[in-house]
Amino acid sequence: MKMKKQFITFLTVLLVFLLSSCSNSDYLNSIPRNSTAIVEIDMGEVSGVKNKTILKALLHVTNLDESGIDLGSNIFLFETVDGNLGLCARVSDAGDLEKTFNELVKKGTCTELKERQGVRFSMMNNAWVAGFNDRALLVVGPVAISARTEMEGKLTTFLSQDEEHSIKSSPMFDKLDSISAPIAMVAQVQALPEKFIAPFTLGAPKDSDPSQVLIAAEMSVNDGCLDIQGTTFSFNRRIEESLRQSAHVYRTIKGRYVDCLPEGAMMAMFMNVDGSQYIDLLRRNSGFQALLAGVNAAIDMDNIIKSVDGDLAIMIPTMSDDDLRISMSAELAHSKWLADVSYWKQSCPEGGRITDWGPNAYSYLNGKTSFFFGVSPDNQFYSGSSAEEAKRSIVPSKNPTSALLRTKIKEGKVVMVVNLQAFGGDEGMLPTLKNLIRPVFGDVNTIVYSMK
Repeated sequence: MKMKKQFITFLTVLLVFLLSSCSNSDYLNSIPRNSTAIVEIDMGEVSGVKNKTILKALLHVTNLDESGIDLGSNIFLFETVDGNLGLCARVSDAGDLEKTFNELVKKGTCTELKERQGVRFSMMNNAWVAGFNDRALLVVGPVAISARTEMEGKLTTFLSQDEEHSIKSSPMFDKLDSISAPIAMVAQVQALPEKFIAPFTLGAPKDSDPSQVLIAAEMSVNDGCLDIQGTTFSFNRRIEESLRQSAHVYRTIKGRYVDCLPEGAMMAMFMNVDGSQYIDLLRRNSGFQALLAGVNAAIDMDNIIKSVDGDLAIMIPTMSDDDLRISMSAELAHSKWLADVSYWKQSCPEGGRITDWGPNAYSYLNGKTSFFFGVSPDNQFYSGSSAEEAKRSIVPSKNPTSALLRTKIKEGKVVMVVNLQAFGGDEGMLPTLKNLIRPVFGDVNTIVYSMK
């Protein structure tokens, strides 16, 4: 009889524990199922947020213990299907959270709370709409003041939806749940700023929808550098198979061009490939085709890329809609294509010309595009938007990037480097991304993405 009572007690405790666990995750029902990106932050494990910096920066309060937010539950960042960025946190006490917002009203950082269908709303810093109920706090933006009412309607829907309509019922969440890391991310490639999409879709079939290509990644930060260790994948079997097969094209980077990356370069991509295989990936990637379109009209870049065998680096010193500067350097298996340059000169499109500017070195100019390229005596391809830039693409920079960053590049197979400081002004989502990651990681200057 005693054993039976102990067993019943055990079942009761287990049931309470399970129900408690379920309720602790109910706040995730507020994240829409069709979100295009989701990031999970373990507040207790990430060194950069042990002091809850992200919540302090968001709410502008010092005493978070009485804020009404559950500090023991993970925080989630997400991107909605219409491009807004959001934060989701678990509410431990809605009354305390209401007091927190009332304090913020006094400080002038948000508008007075108003209630709509059981949800309390405020607008923070004239850009972010906050809404909360008894289980979850959502903060979404940036939103124009004129669109505030519309966003409140969306948040009302999000905060009242069940698990079936939330991110928890999506394959993306299952993938996120499988990543064991303090900061984990799963994102559709289309959720990234447009200028960054092309490298992540390499290997996918040409007709692939960017929404079907995703990234699963672990993230960490060291000395102002956000490290992202990621894998490109797809829930579509055909696309997934193509991505997995394409991954074999990449070999370990030897590091020949790592020292050539100058401190202020906007973007760079490093890899080691057999060009005769790599060209197939580029041919079915519309982003890279568009990137090389201006040069490809006069120069057979396909033949040049097919001659590569070894390290290859693509660097973009600056980028704008009107001016794209790009340099490529690579180790060559051969330079047989030099025999075709005379034909390229004769068949050059109207308005352009190809001329010699050194031994086995040429320039293509058409009034809009400027591209200098050549082959060095030790069989390296070098190029750039000017003669000096082309020459510098295969020699160590006088002002190289940090030793830590150079080491990170040498450890990968495909590595992309983004210098956030080089993006000035309004560059699409980049200012918003900077403002979102700064509370979590501090002042991040560089993002390094390494393919696993």
